[in-house]
Amino acid sequence: MDMENKLKNRVDYIDLFAECLTSRVNTYLNKEGLELEKMKLGFQILIINISKFIILLAVAEVLGLVKETILMIIVFGCLRKCSFGLHAKSSVVCTITCIAMFNIGSYISQFVKVNNYIVFIAFTIINILLYKYAPADTECHPLLGVKLRAKLKKEAVLTGIALMVLALIVPIPIVKTLMILSAIYAVIIILPITYKILKRGYDNYEKYERN
Repeated sequence: MDMENKLKNRVDYIDLFAECLTSRVNTYLNKEGLELEKMKLGFQILIINISKFIILLAVAEVLGLVKETILMIIVFGCLRKCSFGLHAKSSVVCTITCIAMFNIGSYISQFVKVNNYIVFIAFTIINILLYKYAPADTECHPLLGVKLRAKLKKEAVLTGIALMVLALIVPIPIVKTLMILSAIYAVIIILPITYKILKRGYDNYEKYERN
């Protein structure tokens, strides 16, 4: 019960803060109705993401892996913005998952040494999977339009190739490992098998385009 109350208070705090920011900004924009609700939702998402980032950095600071964690987040974000993929169903689950991915991943990467042969093989597989499965949408965010999906697929593959070249050039083994691991995370969340295991809808755009 205490945990539920804490989570509820956290959500109320975010909602209150977003309401305050929306009111202040809206004194200049004069939005109303749906546009005003969209603005508030945008602020809520921003506040939640900033909160998660602060938590990740705090854990990284304790582990002494701030730079490594930030690098993983950047690589993951570069692919995520065009390959999309699954989202956690709650902010708490998302935060815990991110800690497992980026903080623990950064720690494990210190003990895994890779060379350019492994980099080339790993990113070749990653890019094939990106070409085959990116972009992947969700029930809440279907990617509508053939042209949009083709554009995102192209961007995802080009980003994957660029990351591979960068990983091959960088002489530091741990950086290579961090980049590979982040790219693997980005691929895992677009795979049909991941959607199936988590019982989530795949190719959600089809439901809308058929109608």
